[in-house]
Amino acid sequence: MAKLYGIGVGPGDTELITVKGVRAIEDSDVIVAPTGTEGGESIALNTVKEYIKPGTEVVIKHFPMGGKGKEIKVKEAYDFIEERLREGKNVSFLTIGDPFVYSTYIHLLKNMEEKNFKVETVPGITSFCSAASIVGQTIVVGDNRLTVMPATKVHEITDEKYVVIMKVYKREEEVLNALEEKGFKYVYVSRAGREGQLILEDKEEILKVRDYMSLILANRE
Repeated sequence: MAKLYGIGVGPGDTELITVKGVRAIEDSDVIVAPTGTEGGESIALNTVKEYIKPGTEVVIKHFPMGGKGKEIKVKEAYDFIEERLREGKNVSFLTIGDPFVYSTYIHLLKNMEEKNFKVETVPGITSFCSAASIVGQTIVVGDNRLTVMPATKVHEITDEKYVVIMKVYKREEEVLNALEEKGFKYVYVSRAGREGQLILEDKEEILKVRDYMSLILANRE
């Protein structure tokens, strides 16, 4: 029976994909890579290109972040994957970071499991773990808890000491103001481990960047 692999390819560094992920890619007849823009590149695909065997079918599918036509595009991608699986072909669906952290794959998995397809999920290194290693900053320590949240929830921080803010793009000022009001130190990381990587701690410099692939690590003692 054909299998769907959901593969977390890490933050975008070609050396930060797991051996298990590489083996799953090598075992696949079809590689499906997501992109957030119509006709745009796929960071996930660029990360693993060197591991794809010759003759493998490679397809980039547009997964809109929202707006008109999103459901149609998503259904087209799901139908394509289902068709290839029914043909008896192993399919790898690539996702940046980890498949279960703010990923399109979560919805795909549910859809495929409901149709009784065989699925294997391969974890990947998250962007915030990669960023912490690059910066040399502890994510969480001792008996403290770590809160990982989207930028839209930054005002809900209460007594947390260690926070990771995801999906910072276009909400940079709102996030930084909230963190400063709550007494946090922070570091902004964009394109962790990739070309164009930036590490910034100055608020004004951060507000000049506004990169989609960005996050903030914050803590207060």
